[in-house]
Amino acid sequence: MPRFVSVLAIGALSSLSLFSQTFPPGAAPADELVLRIIVVSSEEAAQRVRQRLAEGANFVALATAESLDPSASNGGLLGKLTISSLRSELREALQSLKPGQLTPVVRLPTGFAVLQVVAAGDEVEPAGANPAALSATGSVKYVLDVSGLPEAALSFDNFPKPVDWNQDPRTICDARNGSLVAMRTSLEEYFSPAGVAGRASKPPVKPINTMQIHVGLGQLYAYAGDMAHAIEQFETAYRIAQSEVHDAVLQMEEFLGIAYLHKAGLDNGVHHSPGDRCLLPMEHGRAFEKSAASEKAVHHFLRYLERKPDEIEVKWLLNLAYMTLGKYPDGVPEQHRIPTTAFTSAEHVGRFADVAFDAGLASVSMAGGVVVDDFYNQGRFDVLTSSFDSCGPLRLFQNNGDGTFTDQSANAGLTGQVGGLNIVPADYNNDSCLDILVLRGGWEVPQRKSLLRNNCNGTFTDVTVASGLAVPVTSTQTAVWADIDNDGFLDLFVGNEESSAQLFRNRGDGSFEDISRTARVDRVAFTKGVTAADYDNDRHIDLYVSNLNGRNFLYRNNGDRTFTELAEAAGVPGPGRGFATWFFDYNNDGWPDLFMTSYFTSVEETARGYLGLPRNATTLKLYENAKDGSFRDVTARTRLDKVLMPMGSNFGDLDNDGWLDIYLGTGSPSYGSLVPNVLLRNKDGHSFVDVTASSGTGDLHKGHGTAFADLDNDGDEDLVVGMGGAARGDTHALRLFENPGHENDWIGLKLVGVKTNRAASGARVTLTVNDGSQTRVIHRTVGSGGSFGASPMLQHVGLGRSARILELEIWWPVTNRRQRFTDVSPNQVLEIEEFSGAYRTLERPIRRLGGARSRPGK
Repeated sequence: MPRFVSVLAIGALSSLSLFSQTFPPGAAPADELVLRIIVVSSEEAAQRVRQRLAEGANFVALATAESLDPSASNGGLLGKLTISSLRSELREALQSLKPGQLTPVVRLPTGFAVLQVVAAGDEVEPAGANPAALSATGSVKYVLDVSGLPEAALSFDNFPKPVDWNQDPRTICDARNGSLVAMRTSLEEYFSPAGVAGRASKPPVKPINTMQIHVGLGQLYAYAGDMAHAIEQFETAYRIAQSEVHDAVLQMEEFLGIAYLHKAGLDNGVHHSPGDRCLLPMEHGRAFEKSAASEKAVHHFLRYLERKPDEIEVKWLLNLAYMTLGKYPDGVPEQHRIPTTAFTSAEHVGRFADVAFDAGLASVSMAGGVVVDDFYNQGRFDVLTSSFDSCGPLRLFQNNGDGTFTDQSANAGLTGQVGGLNIVPADYNNDSCLDILVLRGGWEVPQRKSLLRNNCNGTFTDVTVASGLAVPVTSTQTAVWADIDNDGFLDLFVGNEESSAQLFRNRGDGSFEDISRTARVDRVAFTKGVTAADYDNDRHIDLYVSNLNGRNFLYRNNGDRTFTELAEAAGVPGPGRGFATWFFDYNNDGWPDLFMTSYFTSVEETARGYLGLPRNATTLKLYENAKDGSFRDVTARTRLDKVLMPMGSNFGDLDNDGWLDIYLGTGSPSYGSLVPNVLLRNKDGHSFVDVTASSGTGDLHKGHGTAFADLDNDGDEDLVVGMGGAARGDTHALRLFENPGHENDWIGLKLVGVKTNRAASGARVTLTVNDGSQTRVIHRTVGSGGSFGASPMLQHVGLGRSARILELEIWWPVTNRRQRFTDVSPNQVLEIEEFSGAYRTLERPIRRLGGARSRPGK
């Protein structure tokens, strides 16, 4: 049975809705059609969508990636509708259409739509001209979306806004709040006595439409985190389904199960005071104290499984609900039980304890970015966070030097900088002070970026307009700073969603010039990740672009401020549904390799991996540099052929063995997307092993901005993870997982450019070390790590046990100069300036993270 569409789509399409006029009584009924729909926010975007469909793009894949309608989670499928019940413009557009054909672009109250008539029997996997897209998405079951985000997004899109509203963060916030109030009020009025009386003389509304309006109102309550009122609406919809819309009963069972499970978490405070209570697997003794909502969730999941016992998504959620009750595994009915072995780590790397509360990092937000670096130039790492919430401010926590942090957001002038799904640091003006780029509009309508100049006195100034980055506004969450022309200043590449990518050349005077077209990188895609590195070692920085729909782009730098796209030729097309991406040298051979994630919002696909079942979705991808301008796919060989729903992700060396490890934040907007974040340990450059359970880092809630950083100066990298979902009812506390230590040696390197950009971004480090039994080489490139979250520019390099550094070499590609130092002592932090013949040792006293305060949730 297809997942049913939300009240907004029904309202946009149907003449029986509160949002549209009724047809004259006695209108003749017409044939029923099965339809799919894609809704976007502008006519221009809709025309592009229709053109891509006409050229053979798969409707299911395109709807899933780009439609603003809740039906996107089911490939745009609306199911069977009666033509006579539709709005007049839709009846006209659908007239004489045959299965597989497309309507023209149709203006609806909720946006601009393209619809397709679906042939009977093709509701799951409609015929299309793109077999690859079908194999990647057609048989994937997407998680049921209980979050209210689609309803909130569409109400925001259609809310009246002043001119240039998206140029001011505060105006964006006001529009967001106003749209939510307006939509919720209109639905509440529909069920008020006056609303009921006003419809008394009109044709009766079909039960399925009434049910959908209750669901829509419940979704808006759920978006706000008001789960009690949300569940009231869902229960009413459930009763209607039981009595009159029988095909929807099963769907409502899962709907209520997810809603109650989310309420259980809120009732017990696990989002704001998580402790160990939302790690997978949950340990005995961590059961929720308030159990009523969990019991209700179990009830509905069991009712669902009575009719569909093989439904993996519901079975997974049932086991999680039993964990919250402390009844897993023995209390789970045997036929639905997931064995404990599914969650066991093959290796133990020590337990990472969350000490964020102890350390004063009291950041609770929706999805957002994280930057860890020294914003005050005091020799200590500070923490900066952002939030997808249009009204959520940036938060800057200054490192006090005693293992604790103090919120300096107001003193830094950042409280007016609200919103921002991601934040990207850079010293763009070479004044030795780290600046901030705030990215907005990802997954939504276009909104302005903010470039915040660090004034080197603890404050920031918004210089977006003066810098030339304010217009045009775009929808983006991803950008990378890189010196693409070797002039010593960092340029900026921005990946946008359904608009041209942007490449801004840094003029060196605080302003930027858009050279996207002349550089030949202005392709249109739904871009979710970008990264930069000199992959062919020719001293010119190249770019890689990860796209949610279709193949990725590899731009080889031609050395003259132009690029050539070579993804297919180089063997790095990507997974067809990309998200986070980065270059890193996973096997320490001196050549940048390329990692990217696939992104399917499917609990079932992730669960299949834990259960050892075949997968339907494409996996993560790791491409090894072949050293001849091409790459080879080593995903399976390195055991990264996994489907994990990753979003915010980064890499670092968790055990100081000299091999770069991976942390993946996971999830999707739905409250039902409860899958663990994942920590993958690099095994000597040969393979990766999942150590999530043994490390205690597998939070089930949504993981976003991620950074590896030695916050307490004890010689190992701790893990900072921004948590939180895309709905206001899914905020979460920041996680600071303290590294337990592994007794391996290390060295910290702060490089300072002179001819090269001041932060030394792109400089290359080579360490030759001997541990008494073997000599090996370790390679690093200066940068902040992954494409969603930023680690310090100071490079922390693990050396392994009892390591002696035989040689330290720094290669500065801009000047092609190499510095070499021999017999360097490990376990210290060095500052090395370009052209200098000596290094300076930086004092970094060890400070235990946190204090005597007790941790919540313990």
